[in-house]
This record gives sequence, C-alpha cells and structure tokens, in this order.
Amino acid sequence: MAKQTFIRWFDLLTRKQGSPHHRKFKVFIISDSSAPEQVPPLLKKYFPLFETGKTLKNFSLVELLSGKYKFSGHPNKKNLSFTEKIKRGIVRIFYTNYGKVAAIWNLVDLIFLPSAPRNFFTPSAHVVDIYKTHLSGFSVKELSSYLSPSRNFIIFLLALISRRYFIDKEDGLTVFANMASPWLLMAYKFLHPNKSVYLRFHDGLEHMTERKNFLKFRKSLHQLIDKKIIQGAESYYEPDAEFLGITYRPNAVNSNVMQKVNYNYRKFIYIFIGAYKSVDDQSRLHDLNRIREQLHYLYPEIRKYINEYIIFVQDFDKERIIYSQYLKLVGESEIIIDMYRLTTDEGLSFRISEALLLGRKIITNRLIVLNYDFYDPSRFFVIGHDLIDRLEEFIKGEFKPLSPEIRKRYDCSYWWKNTDMPEKTVYRKTIH
Repeated sequence: MAKQTFIRWFDLLTRKQGSPHHRKFKVFIISDSSAPEQVPPLLKKYFPLFETGKTLKNFSLVELLSGKYKFSGHPNKKNLSFTEKIKRGIVRIFYTNYGKVAAIWNLVDLIFLPSAPRNFFTPSAHVVDIYKTHLSGFSVKELSSYLSPSRNFIIFLLALISRRYFIDKEDGLTVFANMASPWLLMAYKFLHPNKSVYLRFHDGLEHMTERKNFLKFRKSLHQLIDKKIIQGAESYYEPDAEFLGITYRPNAVNSNVMQKVNYNYRKFIYIFIGAYKSVDDQSRLHDLNRIREQLHYLYPEIRKYINEYIIFVQDFDKERIIYSQYLKLVGESEIIIDMYRLTTDEGLSFRISEALLLGRKIITNRLIVLNYDFYDPSRFFVIGHDLIDRLEEFIKGEFKPLSPEIRKRYDCSYWWKNTDMPEKTVYRKTIH
C-alpha cells in the first residue's frame, strides 16, 4: 500500500483547483458488514459509486481471474464453501482493497491539505460521531491507517520535499486523538507551522503501543514536546497520565447537546447498550444480570421498561447504534447502566459524563467513581460497594444536582478555548 501513498500525494501535487477528489469507478463491497448504512464513511468519500448486497457467489472464478472488478474488504472465512474460500483468496491476493486505499488517501489528505482553524482527528468512525456531536466549532475527521511506521516515514519525506507546494500558514489548533506517530506529527507540523498541536488519549496506553514499549513511548512523547512538534498531551486515564507525565482530563460531553435530549418523560427505567467480549466470554455483564434479577424481584412487571441492546465485539461495526439514536434512548431513560470494558480502574466512560450532565442516575461497577468529585449516593449505585438491598431506595430517591463548578469539569464545551493546555485540575474528592 506504499504505492497508494505516492499516488495520492502526486494527485494532490498535480490536481487542478476544484477537481474532484474521488474516483468514478464502481466498488463492490463484499465484507460481512455490507448493508448501505454500514459502508465506511471514508469509502463513501473517495469511491461514492459502490454496490452492496453481493457475495462471492455472485462472481465466477473466471470473472475474478479476469481482474475486471474492484472490491472493498472480504468476508470472514467462517461458513464459506471450499470454492468461496478460493475466491476469497483470489480477491485478497490479486485485488486492491479499496477500503484500505480510501483510508490511506484520507491520511495523506489530512497531513497535506489546508486544515480548518480548529481540528480534531480521531480513529474509527463511531468515535468521530461522538466528538462531532460534542465538539462544537471543531472540524472532526476520521484518521485511520496511521499504524505503519514505514508509510508514516514516507509521508514525512514527501512533506519535506514538497513543503512549498503544501504549506498552510494559517493559525489554529489541531488535536490528534489516540495517535502519536512522530513521523506523522512532524510532517503535519512541518506543513502547518502555525497550528498548535495537542494529543488526547481516550483509550489506555496499551492501545497505543505494546507493554514492552511503554518507556519508549513516554520518551518519544516528551521529545515531541521538547522539540515543540506538539504543545502538550492529555489522557482520560489517570495512571497513564501520571506515568507519561502529561495532563489528566476525563472524558466529557457538551451540556448543550445533552440538554436537547433531556426529555420530560421516561420510557425506560434503565438503558444499557454494550457488548460482550466474545461468545465464550460474557463475564463483562455478570453484574448487569444481578441488577436485572433484583429489579424483576422488586417489580415483576418491570421487564417492558428495561432497554438492553447487547452485541458481540466481533459484530460491533455491523450492529452498533448510531450515536444520535443512542443519545435519544439515554434521554428517555431514568437510569444509565455503565460497565467497565477491560479493567476495574480504567478511565471514566462517556456514559458517566452523559448521565451527570443530563441529570440521570447511574448504576456502575466502576469502583473508582467513589473517589470522584461528582460522587453522591443519590446519583450512583456502585456494584461491589452498595448492598443489593439499597437498589430500591436508590431508584425511588431524588437525584441531587451537581454544583456548577463540578458540572463544568465534565462539559467539553469549555475545552481548548485557547491554544493552551488546561490547568491542572483535581477531579478526586477532597477529604477533610
């Protein structure tokens, strides 16, 4: 795919102003998630002529060997016949995956083309939806295909040799989320010298690098800061922030957005939307089962007022609910269920700040919430801390509103109002 990096760069270098950025040939999407609404946004952007609904059965071996088609993705090996597995192999070996091409072209575009005054670049389409909803005033775009060091180095070299053609001297601010490639960051800063650049990690350090490379990652991060390639970095996970020597700032949402879904009616006693780790590992939701059983015991007719939407991780892209629809469901619920994904001490989820700014109660198994400034027994039922007998009292009790000072800390509409990193804030409860 290094070839595609050069193709896109040369295309930008020679393209006339106003010429289309996409290609007009048809791309067939034959991956497992191939419904029109599940087509990756980047593929739609660069290859708007696509067709879904076809499987490998629709293409003969002779047709595939002719090379006349263009494809994006390929289905899983499971449940394929022997002939279909051969076809899948032909597609993988002899055909360009235009889904990957779109991601690479997009990466080149984000680095080389002029940026908006305020930018937020983040991997994966569903995370784009979250930040696009809450970060008003930012141009939020997907940034994928950034994991190849060799490709990133090529992009840096191309930025060096073609700087005078692409330099963007406009002031502004750009935040890269969950991406810390030195080559890409240097290339971006080289072409956008007057943009302040920051990093935000909304996942744990293990998502950015292997555990054996944690020290190397920290060193690289501070070299980028010392050389003024980036102006600073922050993490949603307090232990990572302490280890990396960067700012700690939990996930937050926009209070104005949440107010729009603060309906004066309730359809559900609680809502949970989440995933099992796998078919064989459903341990994440064992605590949810206990809550459900207790509620059925207390209120035998409550089943129709419970909203659970549970999927398997491997089916996430195919079955996930779009974020705007999720927020509507949250607004129609009295209680938000929040279950940690990986470890008991991982950083706070978006669900916490969504519920707090919406004025909804929270049932969670994140014991760490007990130590935060927003914790109050009227707002939280903490599995592993509260006795199950308190559940009825919790449901019937009044919600104690947050103070304006604490509420502001979990409202991202206050983020990056200027080009400075936030002052150090204490989110833990003060113990007297």
